[in-house]
Amino acid sequence: MSGAAGVPAASSSSAAGTFAASDAVELAVVERSGFVESRHVGSAVVLSPGGDVLSTLGDPSAPIIPRSCLKPFQALAVLRALHGSGVSLDAVQTVLATASHAGTPEHVAVVQSILDLAGLAPDALQCPHDWPGSSAARDGLVRSGLDRSPLYMNCSGKHAAMLLACVVNDWPLDTYLEPSHPLQQRILSTIEELTGEAVAASAVDGCGAPVYAVSLVGLARGIGRITSALPLAPLLSPVDAADTPVDVFVSAASGRAPSGDGDGVDVDVDVASDITPALGLDRLVSAEAATLSASVLANGWAIDGPGRANTLCIDELAVFSKLGAEGVMVMSTTAASPAPRAAAASGRSEPHATGDAGAPTPAHGTAGAPAAAPGTAGTAVALKMLDGNLRAATLVGLTLLVRAGALTEASVDALLPRLDLTVYGGTAPVGAIRLAPALSTP
Repeated sequence: MSGAAGVPAASSSSAAGTFAASDAVELAVVERSGFVESRHVGSAVVLSPGGDVLSTLGDPSAPIIPRSCLKPFQALAVLRALHGSGVSLDAVQTVLATASHAGTPEHVAVVQSILDLAGLAPDALQCPHDWPGSSAARDGLVRSGLDRSPLYMNCSGKHAAMLLACVVNDWPLDTYLEPSHPLQQRILSTIEELTGEAVAASAVDGCGAPVYAVSLVGLARGIGRITSALPLAPLLSPVDAADTPVDVFVSAASGRAPSGDGDGVDVDVDVASDITPALGLDRLVSAEAATLSASVLANGWAIDGPGRANTLCIDELAVFSKLGAEGVMVMSTTAASPAPRAAAASGRSEPHATGDAGAPTPAHGTAGAPAAAPGTAGTAVALKMLDGNLRAATLVGLTLLVRAGALTEASVDALLPRLDLTVYGGTAPVGAIRLAPALSTP
């Protein structure tokens, strides 16, 4: 018996795979006119900044293929491969290396700039020809009589950055997507280093690059380590009280210790991650990881696209957010995310979600709300919807961060109307994508 396009159908009893429906938990429902017409089941985990498990749903220890949620690990391996070469990516190029972009002209221009650094043409990407994910960008191409291109494929920035690393290191280009290639071996090592796990399986992603199965626990651990990475070891200049958390986060990641007058102080950045145990730290010490996090935080548009879920979470909540195909999502709070523990520490109560005071402002979390307390920055969530649908993933991820005390409820409530959660009958709202009872009650 064959599956689609003559592909043999795998036996469910013999094929390796992720957790079963019987091990999953209902995470969200789709309600239409008072009737629940669909249910999304899955698994999820929340980890503290130190990597301790705070909560679980379903079976987060089972292997999953994270798809594009592995892009931050792939981008980090690229940045490490470029270190010391004299060739580097700027902040926006760094974000495109970890992006699932919408294919807007702005995105494509950045991808092309990375290829220009490498001295390569778009055909070298080896990812599929595709239309932009942005309907406006696609309409523009059609009106101009243009066709699909590898540049518009949402993974093209990742591929361009990989090729640049190969050019700089004199590694083969034609075989750069082979698992045995030096770059792919470095990526595999980076994934296992940061997740703390040996990969459970290997596969080929939709873009043609190798992809690996890890648990949701390992995925959350790795993302938390990247987003809370220390760029300095030790920090050579004390943080001034006048510095805001986002100043500290962004200036430190650029290798400049913050100062009270708003200017950075040049410091010596130690890029070695293996000194973390010697310093008695649980956090990763990596200039490249800190640069990656700061670049994403400062350029949320580049990782996804204007008005899209990952970009909104980054710009409005300073939450590092990365989607993956087949219903996978990772999120981690940063030093600039609005957290209730910081409010309590400052003697301020969390504002109610009124849509006025407490409305989010781009790149700095919620206006009037304190940024994350040191104990909550780096709280990470990883989840997978078993049916592969991402439409409720952002809602579930943000809710889990609120329940963990890592985000204010008001800041998330203010963002929810922008997440396309409304169900329509014609042009009238008749329902919504909602949290399942397990998550909708404290």
